Amino acid sequence: DIVGTSTSCTLTLKEEAPELLDMEDEGTHTLKMATWDIFEWLRERHDLGELKTDFAEMNMVLPYHAPCQYRAHRVGKPALEILALIPGVDVRESHARCCGIAGTYGYKAEKYQIAMDVGAELFDFVADQGAEAKMTACDSETCRWQLEHGTNKPSRHPIEFLAAAYGLYDLEKRQLVNEI
Repeated sequence: DIVGTSTSCTLTLKEEAPELLDMEDEGTHTLKMATWDIFEWLRERHDLGELKTDFAEMNMVLPYHAPCQYRAHRVGKPALEILALIPGVDVRESHARCCGIAGTYGYKAEKYQIAMDVGAELFDFVADQGAEAKMTACDSETCRWQLEHGTNKPSRHPIEFLAAAYGLYDLEKRQLVNEI
């Protein structure tokens, strides 16, 4: 299996590589079937009873945004499902359509305001969660950058919260605290 944490990279391997390479053959089909987003893979492990779920309690309100690229995987929202297994985590799903960044589109000076306007729905959602929502969760790198910029709150990949729930990771310092 190929398991990745980048929604754009795994989507490229699953959907776009055959088209970009002008190759639709058994090899590209095998590549597509072997490629998983990390939470898609973890949900599969959970469904098979193979995911360790003795998580530490983490008392937090956690706004979660499933990015456009992740929704394009058409696998549901496995990160949301797995995060909901962590005791004390009140995961609140954003239904905002987009953060506005569109890869690197929103970093262009002439596109900045458009990106911020598109992301306003998401930023407002995070603000509406109140001061108890100290961080946000999102699967996409660029969306996390946009979330941090638009909300002034740290944004982390959902895998970081899972690692913290296993007692392996410090969310504030963004570093491992124990070896596996």
